[in-house]
This record gives sequence, C-alpha cells and structure tokens, in this order.
Amino acid sequence: MRNEVNKKLVYIAVAIFLLVFSIFNPFLNLSYEAKTTIGIFLFCIALWISEIAPLGIVGLFGIVLSIILGASNVKTAFEGFSNPVIFLMIGSFLIANAIYKYGLDKRVALYFLSKDFFLKSPFRLVLGFSLLTFFLSMWLSNTATTVIMVSIALGVIHLLKDQKKPGFKKFAMLFLLSIAYSASIGGIGTIVGSPTNLVSIGFLKEKGIEISFLDWSIKALPVAFAIYVFMLLYIRFNIREFSISKEALLEIIQSNKAQLGKIKNEEKIVGFVFLLTVFLWILPSIFTLLGFENIGKLLNQKLPESVVAVLTASLLFIIPKDLKEFKPVMSVEDLKEIDWDTILLFASGISLGELITKSGLGKVLAETVKNAFSHEMILALLFVVIILAIILTEITSNTATAIVLTPIVISILESYNVNLINPVMSVAIAASLAFMLPISTPPNAIVYSTKHVDVKTMIKFGFLLDVIGSVIIYIFLILLNYAG
Repeated sequence: MRNEVNKKLVYIAVAIFLLVFSIFNPFLNLSYEAKTTIGIFLFCIALWISEIAPLGIVGLFGIVLSIILGASNVKTAFEGFSNPVIFLMIGSFLIANAIYKYGLDKRVALYFLSKDFFLKSPFRLVLGFSLLTFFLSMWLSNTATTVIMVSIALGVIHLLKDQKKPGFKKFAMLFLLSIAYSASIGGIGTIVGSPTNLVSIGFLKEKGIEISFLDWSIKALPVAFAIYVFMLLYIRFNIREFSISKEALLEIIQSNKAQLGKIKNEEKIVGFVFLLTVFLWILPSIFTLLGFENIGKLLNQKLPESVVAVLTASLLFIIPKDLKEFKPVMSVEDLKEIDWDTILLFASGISLGELITKSGLGKVLAETVKNAFSHEMILALLFVVIILAIILTEITSNTATAIVLTPIVISILESYNVNLINPVMSVAIAASLAFMLPISTPPNAIVYSTKHVDVKTMIKFGFLLDVIGSVIIYIFLILLNYAG
C-alpha cells in the first residue's frame, strides 16, 4: 500500500515539474502562452498515464490551470463544452445504455449465434462471435459489447475444457482475443463507435469542417474490415487442429436464449428508437446520393447527428413501457449509468486542443515541421504520426491520445493547405488500435481477467495487428491521395 502511495506521489511530482519547467524553460523561444500550453499538456499526459484521478477530471483541471496561469480566459476556456459532438455523445450513450439495460444486444447476439452456419467448426464459431462483436461495437461501447460476448463465450469455453481436446488452450486464448480485438476494430466503423472518432469530428467542427455519419462509415469501414479480416486469417491458421461438438454448443446457446424469455415491450421500444436514430442519421446522405441535394442540406441543418441523438434519446424518457403505470423506458437513475468521465474528457480535450491554436503553439509547430518536411513528404509525416498514436494508445487512454495528437496534426496540415478530413480520421483510427497489453483498453482487460489469456500471446498477436493496422491506415491515405 505504501509503495502505491509513493508511486502516485512520484507521478504528481513529475507532472508538476513538467508544468513548471515548461513555463520557465529559458531554452524555449516561445511566448508565455505557448510555453504554458506545453506545460499544461505535459502535466495532463503525466496524470492520464498514471490514472491517479479520473481522466475527465484531469482534463477539467487542465482547463482551470489554463485560466489561472493566464494562457486562456474563462469564456474561451470552456468553449469545448458547447461543441455539438458532446450532445451526440450523450444521446448515443443513453441509447446504448438502454439497449444494454434491457438485454436487446444479448438477444440479437444469441439469435445469430444459434444459426447452424456458426456451429459447424471452431473457425466459424470465432467468426460468429467476432462478427457480432464487431457489429455491436459500432453502436455500443466496446466495454459493454465485450462483457456481453465474453459472458456467452465463457460458457462455450467451459464446455470445451471438460472435453479435454488437444489445442483447447490455444483456441480459448485466440477465441477470447478475437472478441476483445473485434470490439476495438468495430468501433472504427461509425462516428459513435469510439470516443476517438467523436474527438476527430469535434476538432473538425471547430474548423468548420463537417463529415456526415454515412461519409465516415463509407471511408472507415473498409479500413476496419481489412484489419478484421487479417485478424481472422491469423486465428484460422492457428486453430486448424482443434474441433468442436455442434450439438453441445447449440445447447449452451439455447440455454442462454431461454433465460432471456420472450421479447419484452421495453426491448421493442428501445429497438424502434435505435433504428429510428440510425435512419435519421443517414437520411440526409441518402437524399444527397439520390440527387436531392437541397433536401439533404436542409435535413443536415435541421437534424444534424447531435440533434437526432438528443431527440431520440429523450423519447426513451417519455415513451411508457407500461401504460397502466405510465413508467417511461428510462428514468433519471439511468442518467448516472452513462460514461460521464469520457464526456468530460472529450469536452475538456476540445478546449485544451484549442489552446494549441490560440496560444500560437500550433503555428510554431507547423512552421518547424514545414521546414523539416517538404509537401511531398506529408504522407511520410502522417505515417510517423500514425505509429506514434498506436504507441501512445497502448499505454494511455485512446481518447487522451486522440485529444493530444489531433489538434497538433490539424495545425501542421493547415500550413500545407491540404484537406484535413482523411489525415484526422487516420489519427482517430490509429488511436483505437490498442491490442498489446491488458491495460491498453477495457476489452483487453476483460478477456485477460478470465485467466484464459496470457500476456505473452496478447503482446505477440497485438503487436502483429498494430503493425498491420498501421500499414492498412497508411494505404488508406495513399489510395485517397490526401497529401495534396
């Protein structure tokens, strides 16, 4: 216990030292505001890595420091909290929580997993679980998705363990890792799939750049699928010698389905609200694709993603699940269940990111990089940033990684006068590729806690996915030719 206290005190001391040293560093030929901004970011990064306090609280503390130290004023410091993406996040979290609360996600998962196709071989079983995890994490938090799928998977693993078949240990390990990794990869596919996606959207909005729900998915899903397919190929190659009993697996799936009982009224309401939300998110893009651009623009103005999320989430607090007592599907108690720490981290991160521009630090960084890299070398520069994002996200929060890197990348690329959307997307995607360590992301920690996964295998498989992922993201940038 004493060692843990000492460790935390060391992190706090390091954070304070970095802040003070940056502000009073005589070797930095920068304005006071720029040096203070560097200090505040280093202070926050040290505390984010140490996880001494909730990440969102650290972000808030960083904003307060910027005001106290004179790097910003109170009006501009909290501007990030008015970003529309915050309300998109809140609405999405509420809908996802409703789906999880009433078990709709588990019902959908069990329905598909009971299909004959997924029960014929070990690889098809992995395919079924990982594909469902991939899909669910496009809409729900990767943590909730992993909890659901792992709880079902453990029943399968315990059954197979009793059969004492050769290759079981390796299969169980890769089976569980496929769920954890698919939860992270699937989140890449939609704007609401991962906080890192919302961070990039938020910073782009600050620059007056809009990207629709459908446009994001059209660009990001091929990247996600490419990484996912490589993961499947690796697993298939490594579980060739293992076999399973179809009848026994079906018995486990049916047992889980029976526990859910008949579909409840609450599930129907939540399912309707979810489908309505997705429909309204993609509706403007559909009209635009059909040639009705004016209608598409009008819908984007009147029903942007954030408004839709808040509108449909609010319906869950109004529509009654029982007409006799008129109790709504969601209550005020459910507001406590959403991830407010991530929301605070995102909002404070947007404000801190704006400090880079307003303090003049972004301009200095841009000029420095521009002198070192010619216009033709932008793709090489972005590849370095992608690698850096992947390294950082392995040891600290993926949201914090995106918050630190995205405004820097934007400041640099603006000096080259290039399109920002795809490079910023690549940073968000890279920040989601946390595969190597149990501490890298909650899904990794969840499967590690089952005692069926060892760290050595996670590092080996995770490192391979990190390398492949970075190459796939880089190819994505080359194909879209956003270096000029």
